[in-house]
Amino acid sequence: MKKLAIASAVILFGFSAFAQNTKSHFDNYINVKTSLVNSDTKAASTAINVFYEAVKSDGNFGLKADLLKETEKLSKASSIEKQRDAFSDVSEVMWKLVKNSDKINQDVYYQYCPMKKAYWLSNEKAIKNPYYGSSMLSCGKVAETKR
Repeated sequence: MKKLAIASAVILFGFSAFAQNTKSHFDNYINVKTSLVNSDTKAASTAINVFYEAVKSDGNFGLKADLLKETEKLSKASSIEKQRDAFSDVSEVMWKLVKNSDKINQDVYYQYCPMKKAYWLSNEKAIKNPYYGSSMLSCGKVAETKR
């Protein structure tokens, strides 16, 4: 019985530790998105590396393997076009994390670009498309909202 209680405590601590990191991962994700919106290759590369290293160093959590795999692909992208392509898969995993988190105390918008057929997350309702930068900045729609 004592071992079961200890195991339960370890599991609960692990979940709560990640729940606290969900906000940090979301903030890192938003930094990447903003850099892609601004077509700033240098800032995007820096933000991507910060995001990847944060995921890599985080403890185990439910979708860590998926998020780590996708952020690693993102970190290896050699151009802004390739970063934008890889960002789509990161966005899908991030939405799963954010959607089920109670540690993000703000609205999160899951937005969709019909031209790219890809989603992204935003902390604002206004569309700022990370896939095309200024050429199609407002292309997209809010597909879902987490309140």
